[in-house]
Amino acid sequence: MGCSVSPLVALALALGLGAQGCITGDLLDAARRIERPVAFEDAVLTDERLVLRYTALVTNDLGEPLVRRECRAAITLADLRRSPPVEDYPVQRLADGARVEGRRVVLRAPVPAGPFLDIDSGDEQFILHTGEDGTYPAFHSAALARTRTAPWAYPLLPLTVAFDAATDPVLLFFAPMVIVLGD
Repeated sequence: MGCSVSPLVALALALGLGAQGCITGDLLDAARRIERPVAFEDAVLTDERLVLRYTALVTNDLGEPLVRRECRAAITLADLRRSPPVEDYPVQRLADGARVEGRRVVLRAPVPAGPFLDIDSGDEQFILHTGEDGTYPAFHSAALARTRTAPWAYPLLPLTVAFDAATDPVLLFFAPMVIVLGD
């Protein structure tokens, strides 16, 4: 009686032993999506917040462009006034079809009567000017950026963790620290 190994299992083990590093980490790196605003399209001013519609470029972990998408976000006027650091800016993501009532804000061109956004040429920051409240501090578009993991990676995580545990058990000790501190 001999022990037989499925060809798929043998191939998976050979690939895993030949691969350098953690398969789970490689999976999470491949699934990382970074979304950055590239152009402001529209803005609406309500009594309490500024709602922005903008185009975002989604890239992978290597910076390769994957897709452009339309996004919407709201920033309270109180937060805009106090201008917290970019990484702490409280931004509310809105659904694409969410309807917002308020005054339209003119983009890029000062008008004598009404609010407008003074947007720098690179779409990296803007300053909101309103007639009654004056001028707000500059808002940097990096506050709208976000990093996510593509949904297709989550069903594969148990398999990659099990594979890493079988081929390199030391990784299980260090992986939580690397994942928490690295992300």
